Amino acid sequence: MASSVTILIVDDLSDMRTLMNLTLKRNGWNVLEARDGQEAIDVARQHQPTIVVMDYDMPTKNGAEACREITSDPSTAHIPVIVYTGHASAHIKEESYKAGAKQFLVKPITPSQMRQEIQNLLNGSNLDH
Repeated sequence: MASSVTILIVDDLSDMRTLMNLTLKRNGWNVLEARDGQEAIDVARQHQPTIVVMDYDMPTKNGAEACREITSDPSTAHIPVIVYTGHASAHIKEESYKAGAKQFLVKPITPSQMRQEIQNLLNGSNLDH
């Protein structure tokens, strides 16, 4: 039976997208990919993923900028967004939450941690930071 869960992975690094794609598909989830913030917005509008998981540090639009557009657009506002980064900055964390992120993670993130964060959102928990 095909999963009804679709995760949009957004990262400008192809190796990171590939690793996350393999990790999430092991859970039986469908996976879409985008290379930058603008592409994430376009893919989210077109495909309506269940959850968006995106890097903060990307060209075109950073993760917080893309998150803000996704969460403020009536056609995609229902989609929870997880923002992750390699920078443990309080400013980036605050900016991401103000943009509408449901969760903020700092790398390194283990595959099991990422799966658990997504599962928490799917279960309706962890929706308030």
